[in-house]
Amino acid sequence: EPLTETPARVAEAVLLFCQGIGLLSSAPRRPSRQNSSFSNGSSGDNRKTSTSSEMSEKLFRDPTLAHHIIDLEGCGAVSVFLQGELEKHRDGVVFLTVHDVGDTYFRWRTFVDTNMQDIKERALFIHVAVPGQEPGAADLPQDFTFPIMKDLGLNLVSVLDHLRIPRVIGLGDGAGANIITRFGMCHPSRVFGIFTINNTATASLGRFMDRIKEKMKAAKSDESLCVNQKNVSKFADKYKKRTEIIQDLNKKVNFDVLLMAGMKSKYVKDTEAMHQEMNPGLCSMIKVEDVSEPLTETPARVSEAVLLFCQGMGLLPTINRKLSIQGSLNSSGSFDKERKKSLSLEEKI
Repeated sequence: EPLTETPARVAEAVLLFCQGIGLLSSAPRRPSRQNSSFSNGSSGDNRKTSTSSEMSEKLFRDPTLAHHIIDLEGCGAVSVFLQGELEKHRDGVVFLTVHDVGDTYFRWRTFVDTNMQDIKERALFIHVAVPGQEPGAADLPQDFTFPIMKDLGLNLVSVLDHLRIPRVIGLGDGAGANIITRFGMCHPSRVFGIFTINNTATASLGRFMDRIKEKMKAAKSDESLCVNQKNVSKFADKYKKRTEIIQDLNKKVNFDVLLMAGMKSKYVKDTEAMHQEMNPGLCSMIKVEDVSEPLTETPARVSEAVLLFCQGMGLLPTINRKLSIQGSLNSSGSFDKERKKSLSLEEKI
């Protein structure tokens, strides 16, 4: 008789159910179901997220991040983790991050903790976990239909609506870069701008599979990045089947964009192609020398570029730049607010 014998577990299950349908999102969960299990099914259209006590313990071991479960139409329930104070920064500077395939939201979270201290004190970071990609996640149900990139990008706006946030700066890495670009194109009035790393707007050539293998190998030594391989394969399959958006960039991008790519990455030419398609008054490009994955190999340079991008839009003006990227980046485009000063392709900053 669970109601009388394990009331604490019943209470936790009720809260989980409510948060799965977008209610009581601010109530913290208590890991009371340790060593117990419960079934999972649908609590709305396609909300078939896998939940087990083991996953619960791993997902909620960090009490410093507020957790929200938000239903995205056509995508299911998505976990969102808040780094910073929502009430304090809701109408200020808010970043929305999306991780790469084979990675977790913890990649962006760790980056913010270790390289964005000045910005972190003045902003809110919303980290989106693509379905089933949380650290330690259980297998997604066999009948779960993994969302396509188009639907993820289109419906991320529900995160902003749920949290009552008017506009964000989008941050995306790899597959997350493609998703955040789609989000901006679908909802240009909800972004100040987007900053992407190793982005692509074309159909897949399968090149990202090597990247996944490297990320999975690295994750074995870091529990916070430990991903479920079955779930990753579902994400990878949808990313591989993504549609092209390059032909729509010039028509639908009317906000600031900063594209970054590692010079050793297979996506340098993709980044250049995107840059050529967009209005040069809006889009700028940075190529980081001697690396393939800027977010993990040169995080200080990424941090400096993010700050430069924000200040070019008139945000975070009081933070002093550390000039950590001096002599290490090739850039093109303009970063100042009026877009009157430009950095040539050959100039290094």
